[in-house]
Amino acid sequence: MDGSPVQINDSREPPYKAITFVVLAVLAVIFTLVYIQFRGGFTPKTELTMLASRAGLVMDPGSKVTYNGVEIGRVGSIA
Repeated sequence: MDGSPVQINDSREPPYKAITFVVLAVLAVIFTLVYIQFRGGFTPKTELTMLASRAGLVMDPGSKVTYNGVEIGRVGSIA
């Protein structure tokens, strides 16, 4: 050895700031993915155009579209 003293880490505090940053970043990513999933961002979508002689009383933008009693979408617009 060259005779120089070995440096000792005097600070014995755990890296709270780094751990906090990592935990908050992971929580933000999880929250963002869950939000996108509930908004339908990961679900493939198909646009459907329907032509009818009579629109009916419930053909408003935002109305539910059902097929065999199962909701398959919502009315986007009426021309």
